[in-house]
Amino acid sequence: MATGNFRLPPQLDINSGNVSENYKRWRRQVEIYLAASGATEKEGNKQTAIILICAGPEVLEVYENLTWAKEEDKNNPNAVLDALEKYCNPRDNEVMESHRFLKIEYQEPFDKFYTELQTRITACNFAEKDRMLRDKIVFTVSGKLQELLLREDALTLEKTLKICRAFEQSNKQVRELKNNSSSASTTNSSSNLNKISKKPKSRSRDTRQRSSSESMSKSGTDSLQFNCKYCGYKHERKRDKCPAWGKTCDNCKGRNHFKSKCTKKLHAVVSQCDSDLDDDPDDKWLMTIGDDGKGITANLSINYHLTTFQLDSAADVNIICQNTSESNKYLQQRFV
Repeated sequence: MATGNFRLPPQLDINSGNVSENYKRWRRQVEIYLAASGATEKEGNKQTAIILICAGPEVLEVYENLTWAKEEDKNNPNAVLDALEKYCNPRDNEVMESHRFLKIEYQEPFDKFYTELQTRITACNFAEKDRMLRDKIVFTVSGKLQELLLREDALTLEKTLKICRAFEQSNKQVRELKNNSSSASTTNSSSNLNKISKKPKSRSRDTRQRSSSESMSKSGTDSLQFNCKYCGYKHERKRDKCPAWGKTCDNCKGRNHFKSKCTKKLHAVVSQCDSDLDDDPDDKWLMTIGDDGKGITANLSINYHLTTFQLDSAADVNIICQNTSESNKYLQQRFV
């Protein structure tokens, strides 16, 4: 419902919460509504009717059971409001109101906190309201703001409000500057990362190109020359290019390698490898190796018959020479 295009204030709650505070807030809203809607220009009984409509059905029932000193007060809007106030404040307790005032916690924004203090302090009936408000603010704030307030000499309520509001505003500005700086720093970092990520990519491409060129060059060179394991020099992969080809080793009297590359120190064997260097550089060459000395031998029993074997022949396989096999009937029976 609305009168004069103004919405009615909420109904008065007399059943929950702090009924005294509920009434104070409700009365302020009703008085503002009466003034805004032009109802204050109407007769007293009409104003009273509007007040009761705003209060709600439960308050209307309370109104009908009130006792009036004068019958005409029943239609006097101010008298009706005062009577409802007494009903909602049957036991005004200054001690409890002071306790509630002192227990109010600080909240931002500061002006909201200060407004709540002003509302609460009215019911406390303090002799020096400004001093109590000043002390409450100083005791409740913390940190840097409290330090600033305690530094002041002859601190008044007006100066306290000025310092608190300035401190709150400066904090907002500092946070805004930090946010802007963080955003700018993030943008710059992202830009730098993009630049950095591009450079290694270019260097990596150049490195791959150089490596590829070097590999091709090296591959071409290696196809022409290699470190020969028979002469110890570099030459083309052809045996007729090897200085050791056809030469006799001074160490083992073998052919096709020099003494410096000889791998046979004590014993000699016949190793076979007759492949062309043009086919595979890892293949062995055919070499005939002789030895004038005697090998190390041992007698082993085969079928209860002693047979002489050469030890550490350096051969790739374990063999028995044909002469020994043919002359030994015990070997022939088992192996031939």
